[in-house]
Amino acid sequence: MSNPVPTRIPLAYLAGGALAVFGLLLIRALPATTSSSWLTPRMLSIHLVLELVAIAIAALVVMVSFHTFDTERQRPAGLLGAGFLVVGCCDLLHALTYAGMPEFVADSGTDHAIFFWLMGRSFEVGTMALVALGFAPRLGRRVWLALGVATAAFLVWFGSFHVDSLPATFVKGLGVTPFKADYEIALFGANLAVAALLLRRRVRSGDRQFGLLAMSSFVVGLGELAFTSYVHPSDFQNIVGHLYKVAAYVLLYRATFIGSIRAPYEAVSASEARLREAESRVRTLSENLPQAFVYQVAHGDDGTRRFVHVSAAIERLLGLNAEAVMHDAALFLDRIRAEDRPLLEAATRQARDAMQVFEVRLRVRHADGAERRIVLHSAPRRQADGRLVWDGIATDVTERDEADEAHRRLEAQLRETQKMESIGTLASGIAHDFNNVVGAILGNVALARDDAVRGHRDEVLHGLDQIQRAGLRARDLVRQILTFGRRQATRRSVQPLAPIVDESLQLLRATLPAQVLLEARLDPAPVPVLADATQIGQVLLNLCTNAWHALGDAGGRIEVGLLRVDLPGEAALKLGLAPGAFAHLWVGDNGCGMDDETRRRIFEPFFTTKPVGVGTGLGLAVVHGIVRAHEGAIAVESAPGHGTRFDVYLPLQALASAGDSAASPLPAAAERGAGERLVYLDDDEVMAVMVERLLQRAGYRVRVFRDADEALRAAGAGEGFDLVVTDYNMPTHSGLEVIRALRELRPGLPAILVSGSVTEELVARAREIGVGEVLEKQDTLDGLALAVRRVLSTQAAPA
Repeated sequence: MSNPVPTRIPLAYLAGGALAVFGLLLIRALPATTSSSWLTPRMLSIHLVLELVAIAIAALVVMVSFHTFDTERQRPAGLLGAGFLVVGCCDLLHALTYAGMPEFVADSGTDHAIFFWLMGRSFEVGTMALVALGFAPRLGRRVWLALGVATAAFLVWFGSFHVDSLPATFVKGLGVTPFKADYEIALFGANLAVAALLLRRRVRSGDRQFGLLAMSSFVVGLGELAFTSYVHPSDFQNIVGHLYKVAAYVLLYRATFIGSIRAPYEAVSASEARLREAESRVRTLSENLPQAFVYQVAHGDDGTRRFVHVSAAIERLLGLNAEAVMHDAALFLDRIRAEDRPLLEAATRQARDAMQVFEVRLRVRHADGAERRIVLHSAPRRQADGRLVWDGIATDVTERDEADEAHRRLEAQLRETQKMESIGTLASGIAHDFNNVVGAILGNVALARDDAVRGHRDEVLHGLDQIQRAGLRARDLVRQILTFGRRQATRRSVQPLAPIVDESLQLLRATLPAQVLLEARLDPAPVPVLADATQIGQVLLNLCTNAWHALGDAGGRIEVGLLRVDLPGEAALKLGLAPGAFAHLWVGDNGCGMDDETRRRIFEPFFTTKPVGVGTGLGLAVVHGIVRAHEGAIAVESAPGHGTRFDVYLPLQALASAGDSAASPLPAAAERGAGERLVYLDDDEVMAVMVERLLQRAGYRVRVFRDADEALRAAGAGEGFDLVVTDYNMPTHSGLEVIRALRELRPGLPAILVSGSVTEELVARAREIGVGEVLEKQDTLDGLALAVRRVLSTQAAPA
């Protein structure tokens, strides 16, 4: 509860109090015999009417107090009800025993009437004092009622039969006794004190009820002074004192009504208004959610679903009427794609068993036929009757998914663009290395020919060895370029990072000029990570290329390192990572370095410090994206004149056991053929001659074609083949088209496809039409004979 705010005494209370005081002073200034000739014959009736009004009000106070439903006011209300039950009974006996009234329980008389009057006023001021002091024992309504009835019964008995044991209060002809006058004055003082206490609570709490109770006590106290000086019961002051009492009772009833009925009613009304406002806000919110609608589903014992509530936003998202869906749940459920319905059932069943929130992604058909992607978040709860109800929100994520897919495509294009830039950067170095290879091959061929003419067999073999080494070097260089430039989907696997780094460094060493020293510091222990090898290679090549450019024409040193590290909490937090074990890959140089402004912007796309036309500014942005996609982090340290160092951190993974990943051994050499008939198709004359000789030496009969149509005509003429080996890139028909056409003529004909650039897409297309194996052309010498034997042993050619 909030703390009460102190308030000032309202002017209405001050004005009312001043008016009551002025009235009393005016009354006491008038002689006691004022209007005595008119009042004396009517005194009994007037007195009875005033007392009945007071008794009726007291009864209302009792009933209202005993039926209050405000839990914070029940205890003081019970006290007030019990106290005024006694007060009302005393007022009733006071009226019935007044001089001139017929006998009731005992003879009527002034002493009896004054006793009940004084007891009524005493219990009134006592009750008000306890309320003012906040003293109200925690008793039930029935206990308070029993106390009130018992006290009233005792006073009736005592006042009816034992009043003579008390001091006299009235002497006929003389008026009230000093005891009576002093008692009234004491009541006056007590009421004023109680009024002050109640007024203080009113000021502190701001509760209007205490202000009305204070005014009631104050008026009653003033009225007591009217009973201190009359001589005859029919004196003017006696009637005025009763009028003050009635006015005080009216204020008391007003306070009780406000505290027990009006205030709770206003609180309930205010709560209902707040509830309606909250419902309106929730309804407005649920109906105006831009890409979602809220719902409530009740599950029956038989597993049926019924929508208790669906927000009107469903019409905007799925074209369905909310009222219609609540009437027939199938209007929504039947629009869920059939393949996704088991997902919803499984998620619902699991969440119901664990009573936990579930999330499931569904494809739902819009009323216009378009498919939307919806994510349901729902929480189960049980109602008092045991029924299960699900409260949830359905969010349309179609546009979000499409935007994510577009973003992924754009990132892929960005990486490919940057790859082409990197290849362009490396082109001069690659061309230089290839020229060296070509020069070594041609030179050794010339020497070998000369040695052959001279009959120097050993020198010929030595030259052939040099030619083979140069060819292998060229093949490895091509493979690295193809691996780096190949466009394929991201495929991550747990693998050691060192081999990826080694392969990238081999390509870099063939590219970097002689004045650039490339040093490697690699951890000899395995450093496994979950990574895409091509993308990690792209990261390393980009960082090293940047380092090369930072060195300038004078050259310098580039250091590449790899270690296992443990990042504690603070160090990991600075990088945006969770503490743990990481692979630490770094690239450093002793080049020109960067200032703080450049360092802050280096990962921005298209930001570059290179001259126009030299770079696109995509390299480091791609590096940053790849590292983040691998759940890692990248940091940079640099200063002008002190070089630059990039630190890449990737989460460490556990390597699979050797037994799990061991491949089946391959034979060391292929078994010789038994004269099987092979067709080899390649438009490259040098490759065709070489492969023909290779397969003939392996024991096969080979028919070579350089034109696809010629091969198809030979097959159509009935020439028999046991296996076809074809290049993929042909002038008129692709290798796959040739295989497909040959199989229309010879169903089930075994086939091997060779290509200079093998991609995953190509392998998948070859498998679709039943190609036995797909080889890279640079592996033809080592692997073709083995591949032919494997395919012939597993696929029999048709007769």
